[in-house]
Amino acid sequence: MTSKASVDRAVVRMFSSEPDTVRWETRITDGRGLELKVFGPGNVRRAQAFPDAMTLVEYQVQYERQLLSTGYSVLPNSERRSGYDRRQEARTTVDRRRQ
Repeated sequence: MTSKASVDRAVVRMFSSEPDTVRWETRITDGRGLELKVFGPGNVRRAQAFPDAMTLVEYQVQYERQLLSTGYSVLPNSERRSGYDRRQEARTTVDRRRQ
């Protein structure tokens, strides 16, 4: 059985070639295998489903080779939101963005 946390959490990888960026999001889809979403370059958006991990990895390897051969490089820390929470204490006011 797949837990909700593993279904909702995407593995992110980013590639950059000035001025463009390509972002990959790979996740387990509930009941459909694996999904790869590609954002970029520019306004390009794609989503593709894969029945198993091996098929997904083979596709990613080919895609990554293509990106690297055209001048893209892998960004070292692809998930910008990972890491520690800079706030030491909980908010005392309502978050203005959630009003």
